[in-house]
Amino acid sequence: MKKFLYIAEVLRKRGLGFFWAYFSQSVWFDLRHGTKTFARVPKDEQTIESSGSEADNGLLYVASFTSVTRDAVRLARNILTSERFARAQFVDLGCGKGKALLVFAQQFGTQQALPAIGIEYDPQLADLAKRNIEKCDFAVGRVEVITDSAVNVRDYTKSDTLIIYLYNSFQGKTLRSVLSALGDVPHVLIYVDPAEKTILTDYGYTVHSDNHGRYNADTWLIASVGLT
Repeated sequence: MKKFLYIAEVLRKRGLGFFWAYFSQSVWFDLRHGTKTFARVPKDEQTIESSGSEADNGLLYVASFTSVTRDAVRLARNILTSERFARAQFVDLGCGKGKALLVFAQQFGTQQALPAIGIEYDPQLADLAKRNIEKCDFAVGRVEVITDSAVNVRDYTKSDTLIIYLYNSFQGKTLRSVLSALGDVPHVLIYVDPAEKTILTDYGYTVHSDNHGRYNADTWLIASVGLT
């Protein structure tokens, strides 16, 4: 009943065009690869081990649009140049079921020396991401999923340059803690549905592209800090 009401509300607000976009950008990927990434997971259905502000600041899981991940990473590669891109490490903070990780592995995995990393604080979602990775030959060995808070991102990265992917997975104090933790490492930030983009200037980011889509899922920006 809850899902039916959600669909009815989406139809009222966004129209049939959104359902075609969601099918072509999210559902179609799963149909092609036998994965299960497209279904949204509201926060009240998540199993969260973190407590305090991290649990309070976390948001629902929504699958990334395939073209958004692909196009944003291409732009990140242009900003870094191909040589530096090859040494950089892709990190999806709040990776959920792993959709962005899978698209990255498919499109760019062979171009990088280090495996992509997904960090997810919901152990059930992290387990789903691992199962989705196992279904995709192009992702096995090129993607790792870690169950932890994104605040601890620096405990898991191995490169001196990062590509951070963030689909509005958390806000508030948690977002600020993550940006502070990343302050000492040069990186490109891909921020999808950038609800708190105004705080980026507080952390020294330069915004390279600010893309306003029709929906939250295809609205994103590219920013960087520490690149020389």
